[in-house]
Amino acid sequence: MLTRAALIGAAPGVPSGSGAVAAQYESVFAKRSTKIEGMRYALLLALAACAAAPAQSIVNPSRLRSLVAQLDGGQAGEQALRCEVTATRPSLNYSFRYQAGYTVTVPMNQYTGSGHGWTTLTRITPEGGTRRPVHLLSRVALPHVPKTNVAASVGGGYLLGEGAYNVRWMMRDDSGRVCRKSWRVDVHLSRAERKVKVAIPPDTVWEIGLRGSRTLPQGTDDTAALRMTIFLHATPLSPRRTRMRPNDMVTLMSTVSSLLERVPVRSVRLVLFNLDQQRELYRKEGFLLQDMVEVSQTMTSIELGLVDFQVLQNKRGHVDLLTDLVNREIEAQPPSDVVLFLGPAARYFDRVPQASLEKPAGPAPQFFYFQLAPIFRQPAESMPADTIKNALSRLGGRTILIHSPGGFAKAIERLEKGGRGAP
Repeated sequence: MLTRAALIGAAPGVPSGSGAVAAQYESVFAKRSTKIEGMRYALLLALAACAAAPAQSIVNPSRLRSLVAQLDGGQAGEQALRCEVTATRPSLNYSFRYQAGYTVTVPMNQYTGSGHGWTTLTRITPEGGTRRPVHLLSRVALPHVPKTNVAASVGGGYLLGEGAYNVRWMMRDDSGRVCRKSWRVDVHLSRAERKVKVAIPPDTVWEIGLRGSRTLPQGTDDTAALRMTIFLHATPLSPRRTRMRPNDMVTLMSTVSSLLERVPVRSVRLVLFNLDQQRELYRKEGFLLQDMVEVSQTMTSIELGLVDFQVLQNKRGHVDLLTDLVNREIEAQPPSDVVLFLGPAARYFDRVPQASLEKPAGPAPQFFYFQLAPIFRQPAESMPADTIKNALSRLGGRTILIHSPGGFAKAIERLEKGGRGAP
């Protein structure tokens, strides 16, 4: 097995095997910061894993009475935990929900050895609606901490509907030391987002999760229901990365859940694939929102940093995979009304031969490519046509470059207008 880093210009000499990606990071870091000892660097890696810890979960405050009481004020003999807390501004995500949260930085010279940890409690109270507070709890177990001057940063997040909120936050460590902060959050649509239908009621707080999304009651829609196939390209949002981050997975799954919530469908076929590995990762007929847990499991189990040697030998294997996916859709019975490729731009720019694509015997599906580019904001005309766009252009398909959730909402409207619903 070889690391995918070799394919994207990583530093030479990176060892292969399951630890190849970590070894690459260690080599680069050692060259740039030779003053950090091996044990301290191991701490940095472990704390980086803590930063990607699961989001906070909603809890019943009656089961945490002592912790909730401590949230409001100090107690006798209480000691302060040195930390800095920064509230993150709410932003609309690809599930059309506002995401906000915080980042906390803690000097790690307050700890030595093993067995340490943090508990954070956040209370969010809407200023409108029922004004009922929501409590969210998270726990982080720290790795072994050597003597160090490193400062660790971890974060937490939550979903909000439009409105204003008061936030009270507290972190308590294993020795009972406490850090607190309060802030106010104002959530409203920007001018560019005015046409977006926010998928969470006003004055509402939800937790963030990788297992799909909560849904609102569906209203009546005069658009005919579609048979849809979604090809989700499971790859990092940044082409320079060799592994998928939690944010990559959340973004990709959010786009799928938003499509299922917004577009009237009579049936959905979902397929996950990766061109670098030249293989299909997941396929399900009759896909539903509750199946999103399977997508999460698939994404977390794949090792995109490793590429089989036989894959590297097959230099056009990614073209063969793409051609096979398209041809199966063209030949499918009954055919889908819409075939949508969804995900970041591919790393490949090969032309797909016209002769390799089947000619439909009957009505052909409408092909779309929603190319997610939240990191790179070049205009569409300056973006080179990747292999996916090249293949779909030969079928009369349309590529829409998406830089933001507002752009995603507009793309969904175009898809609904372009798809042929069932009578």
